[in-house]
Amino acid sequence: MAKNEIFTGGGRLYFAKKNGDGSYDNLMYFGKTDGITMATSVEFKEHFDTEGCTPLLDARYPAQKTTEVKFDTSEITLEMQNRAFLGNIVVTAQTTQTDEAIVIPTEEVVEGSIVETGKYNATALTVKDETDTTTYVEGTDYEFDAKVGFITIIPTGDGGSITTGDILHLTISYPDFTINTAATMKESALQGRFEVVTSSQTGNNYRYIFKNLSVTQDGDFAIKSPDEIGKLSFTGSAMVDATMAQGNLSDYLDIIELDTTAC
Repeated sequence: MAKNEIFTGGGRLYFAKKNGDGSYDNLMYFGKTDGITMATSVEFKEHFDTEGCTPLLDARYPAQKTTEVKFDTSEITLEMQNRAFLGNIVVTAQTTQTDEAIVIPTEEVVEGSIVETGKYNATALTVKDETDTTTYVEGTDYEFDAKVGFITIIPTGDGGSITTGDILHLTISYPDFTINTAATMKESALQGRFEVVTSSQTGNNYRYIFKNLSVTQDGDFAIKSPDEIGKLSFTGSAMVDATMAQGNLSDYLDIIELDTTAC
């Protein structure tokens, strides 16, 4: 027996990317959705009988039907951002090193600026001058953000000892770390099969299967805001894909009613 016909709550998004050759990747979890809307519009062509004194409408038929979908999510993952900004995930590996020696050339040392070590989650760092006789002091001569490997040179006017144009000798240790990077703007479109599985707290639940949906990231993305939770919004259009239809099912959108007794 159905719970009722009132729907509240969100849902989960799934996505299978459509490739250039028309094939689809395997379906993958895309993220939770805080809200999703769907609007279908139909454009009609009309024909008028002009044999009489006044043209009279004698035929009206649908000429074009479009379905627009909008959804947003506050579940911000790297994969979600990768999809939103049309990217590809690039995976590189940082391998454990102990006391690796790195020379920072003169052109990269500027008072008040940042030296990028290119190492993540460093466990130890020593900074010396070119002759290895002076060991600089963290907090006095430089600041170090171990998470991203940034060394900020404290200006001499603020008590630092490192001057612009110096050569620095680093000794740095760091652990294994998998670097996942979303290399954005590598794809021309975010297109494929989208599914929404609703999670209504009161009403029935459904599985919406958009056979071929082309979407783009829509609106501002608050990377960091004190006033609101970060959210990504998407808007797009449903398209026909005859290869996705099976039997009497649609090549556009199927809606499956799920267990009507469960939340």
